[in-house]
Amino acid sequence: MSSTQLDKFAAAAMQALLTDREWESEEELAREAYRIAQAMMTERLRQNELPDSGSIEVDILAEPLEVLELPLRINKKLRAIGVERVRDLTLTTESAVRKTGLGDESTAEIKEALHRHGLTLAKT
Repeated sequence: MSSTQLDKFAAAAMQALLTDREWESEEELAREAYRIAQAMMTERLRQNELPDSGSIEVDILAEPLEVLELPLRINKKLRAIGVERVRDLTLTTESAVRKTGLGDESTAEIKEALHRHGLTLAKT
């Protein structure tokens, strides 16, 4: 099982939650940690800032999808709709991504991977 950005945020939230109070169950603690992590992912993706470089890496647009280091299951779903290169993904809308069956977490991973390179999905 691979760790995602959401998992990393949840781990950080869990550490903070453990110092805050006693928890009746591990399940309750885990649910709260992931609730906070999801809110963190949502807010992070709302930010309009580009990476520190301030410029888009033009060369990355021609690179194959694998350069974004997305999980294989996401790459397979994207390839099924004709996304082979990073440029293809930037020309794809969020609704087209969701039509592949990918959910909120996978869509967030895609957006985060693009955001790291100063890119976004196409606007609807």
